[in-house]
Amino acid sequence: MGIVNELEGLLPGREGQPSDGLPKYERTAFDYVVIGIGYLVMPAGLVLALIRFIGTHFKNYRKPVNFSLLYHVFVGGFLQMMGLIVISLYGDGVDMTTLIVLLILAAVIFLLPASAFAKRAAKARFRFSQLANQYVQLITEGRVRYIGNLADLTGQSESDVNRDLIYLKKYGVLDSGLLFSEGADAEPAASSSPAASSPFSSHGGGQPFYQQPRPQQLPKSVRCPGCGAQNTVSPDQSKNCDYCGTTIPYS
Repeated sequence: MGIVNELEGLLPGREGQPSDGLPKYERTAFDYVVIGIGYLVMPAGLVLALIRFIGTHFKNYRKPVNFSLLYHVFVGGFLQMMGLIVISLYGDGVDMTTLIVLLILAAVIFLLPASAFAKRAAKARFRFSQLANQYVQLITEGRVRYIGNLADLTGQSESDVNRDLIYLKKYGVLDSGLLFSEGADAEPAASSSPAASSPFSSHGGGQPFYQQPRPQQLPKSVRCPGCGAQNTVSPDQSKNCDYCGTTIPYS
């Protein structure tokens, strides 16, 4: 299992810090069944993993999990191949040249794809962590309460935003009592009244009505000059890189 642990090390543990409350991978019972079958019967595990991939990959938070499933299936295939080689050594016997060829073949067929899927899972986790950071900043600092506005500002579809917000509420990253309105709020006309100048004002029977402030400056992703990693920086602020500690200005 040393290979499994080594490749899992490619998957980052703390990328994007609102994800402190999020699981590394939110696996369902079916996901664990797929992993188990993948380590026992790789072809069947691969079929189930692909079915899971096709059926759920449109969800942002499922992408890291789906790539991780494929990683485990291919590692399982490698271990099964190693088992067959060991059995053949104690059976009919395998000469050294054949053994080396089989080892190289197993590594190419199983370990190279496993490594690629591990890296894809890591990237997907990092991207979702960045997206979660962006949601948190827009909602808590920018007070955006319209699904359409969040979709426009994050580059997601409204259905994606709805799913992501439910997921973030589930794990306490966002307050479960937050309410969001469908659609987008047009930029309000200028008004001299104090109520109109506030992001929230009374609308209809005392319901909160969001008036989006002029989005002159918003949190944005900035490449670290030290290590090149992407970091989300708030307007008129600087932050230390999550990876190397280099100070990154908002620019």
